[in-house]
Amino acid sequence: MDILRQQIAYRCPECGTATIGFLGGLRSVSDMLRLKCECDKFALEIKGTKDGKIGISVPCVFCKDTHSYTVSPDLFHREGATRLPCPHSHHDIFFIADDKTMAEELDRSAKELSFVLSTFEAESLEDIQPMDVDTAEAAPDPTIYDTLNFVVRDLEDAGKVICPCKKGPYELRFTDTGMQLSCGGCGATYEFHAMSGASAEMYLDITEIKLS
Repeated sequence: MDILRQQIAYRCPECGTATIGFLGGLRSVSDMLRLKCECDKFALEIKGTKDGKIGISVPCVFCKDTHSYTVSPDLFHREGATRLPCPHSHHDIFFIADDKTMAEELDRSAKELSFVLSTFEAESLEDIQPMDVDTAEAAPDPTIYDTLNFVVRDLEDAGKVICPCKKGPYELRFTDTGMQLSCGGCGATYEFHAMSGASAEMYLDITEIKLS
């Protein structure tokens, strides 16, 4: 694959716009390439490292942090699309592809972002981004919410969600350890220790939820 024909792209954490550039400016591992969004708030950086590899710094649209990756130069010569995910939410945030494939990747990325926003009933990117980002925080995986919301509503319909006031309503929210179910009537809570879609699925077999 001719590196000069390859495109790179990411989505700006501030405006959500897909910013696209060409790898033609990176002619050797000693060069540096900076791709700034039109809103002038965030920029992608690609530069060579002392050991002959490539360092990539990508602003993350999901957690508003900047993630750093060190990759082999061979990554830029692969056929098809290459993606790098947010290490926390696991959504793809950086793309390498030819122009036709890049259009498909960015369309998929837009649909994924729209799905996350709609899942959390978010009106803007700020609503899914942590206010104070550190390595332990990130935009949550919507599959966690989908799975646990199914569990809660199924058990609620069966009368198996039990709290002191027995009234509800019951609401889910993300916490540092997973998700918390709380009763709007009495404030009782139940903790789901689920940090991934797979760990959330472990709760599919529970037969009741007791809030305290």
